[in-house]
Amino acid sequence: MDISQISTILNRDYPMLLLDGVTEIEPQVSCYAFKNLTYNEWFFPAHFTNQPIMPGSLQIEAFTQAVALPLLVAEDPDKLSDIPILLAGVDKVRFYKSVYPGDRFDISVQIERIVMGIATASATGSVNNETVSECKITYKLSGGD
Repeated sequence: MDISQISTILNRDYPMLLLDGVTEIEPQVSCYAFKNLTYNEWFFPAHFTNQPIMPGSLQIEAFTQAVALPLLVAEDPDKLSDIPILLAGVDKVRFYKSVYPGDRFDISVQIERIVMGIATASATGSVNNETVSECKITYKLSGGD
């Protein structure tokens, strides 16, 4: 899945679209996505001037986008679910290492369960196969289950 497909599904554009590609997606089950980071990202010059790192809040935003994708795509990637989703919670957030310009931030998402219109998922971020951050994300599926 390329950036234009991701943008359409998530209804997001620069600067808040924080995924560059999806390498694998299984509707309602999992998603593997990535963000290629360069110093030209809008947040690096200010965070921080002499040692730029990706803000944790933006890592979480990238996670929420990667979790939303398998909830919104149907079996046919060209078809979208008409069920709106709303972010309901972010829990158990952990940051282990910084993410720098030049890194590829890989995101692995597993939907753990969808019950009574509530989807829970785990998201893990890694750089060079080393976990740098993780969290649990909950979405409310406004249309039911």
